[in-house]
Amino acid sequence: MSFNAEVLRVLIASPSDVTAERNEIEKAIFEWNSRYAEELQVVLLPGRWENDVVPAYGGIDPQQIINEQLVHKCDMVIGVFWTKLGTPTTQYSSGTLEEINIFIEENKEVMVYFLDKAIPRSGINYAELQRVDDYKAEYGKKGVYATYDQSKIMDHLYRKVMNHKKKNENLNPSDNDNTQPLPSKEVTKEIDETAIKQLILSNKLTRPEMLMLAYIINTETRHFGVRWKADETIDSIKQWEENELITGALSNNYDKAITNLADRELIEATEETSHGNVRLYSMPLNIYDHIWSLKDDDDIKAKLEKIVLDAVELPF
Repeated sequence: MSFNAEVLRVLIASPSDVTAERNEIEKAIFEWNSRYAEELQVVLLPGRWENDVVPAYGGIDPQQIINEQLVHKCDMVIGVFWTKLGTPTTQYSSGTLEEINIFIEENKEVMVYFLDKAIPRSGINYAELQRVDDYKAEYGKKGVYATYDQSKIMDHLYRKVMNHKKKNENLNPSDNDNTQPLPSKEVTKEIDETAIKQLILSNKLTRPEMLMLAYIINTETRHFGVRWKADETIDSIKQWEENELITGALSNNYDKAITNLADRELIEATEETSHGNVRLYSMPLNIYDHIWSLKDDDDIKAKLEKIVLDAVELPF
């Protein structure tokens, strides 16, 4: 069935060394549309210069042609870097940086990622690699970047879309008179938040469950594989455990934690096999948003920090 929706253009900006990631991001955008477009009445349209810029001659700078045909028409940008910063333009040290800067100047949504994967020893321009590191340090002084993780793109896009919608509501409050949530929904939201906070503080949750909540908050993860799809999630948990010095405390009890959280209806099955067996659990966005909003609550923060600290394995 058809539905009305706002179309937001998402520019995928990057140098030439991250072609695989550009394809992954485009795929994530299409998956985002399948999952959220009808619910939020927003459709995301990926923009890539190789697909959306037609041949032209400007006589000044090819980047200006790209800006006019594509960049200025987009509503948000996803920038990705690995070993290259990109080709310099007449105004900036790279075309990708010029594109990102346009979005910053126009106060549009910006998402910047840096890849954290092995760099081949041969064929690398170390001067160019240093340029990437310098930009990373410079950007970090004024903004927040993230390590590239394909599994988080959809959640980050969801937040950016919600930010965009809130901005529009603030600018055009009269346009949204008929879409304001009913008072009963607001009451339900408050009850849900209170119930979740009380559950976390009640000592009813097991240590693996509490560690799972700490993992969710620290890594911004809300999708959890089961059976053969569990390996990717467990690998991510092991990396988090290694960083927190709590090796095995959660990964060894992953199945128990997932089962308990599902029984408590904090997560729900979102993918099943042809035989009806769950292969992916997800935390609903309303619950995820509640838990995320509690991350700065002093009581919750202290509780989770103590759980993690108690699980630390000292080297002596």
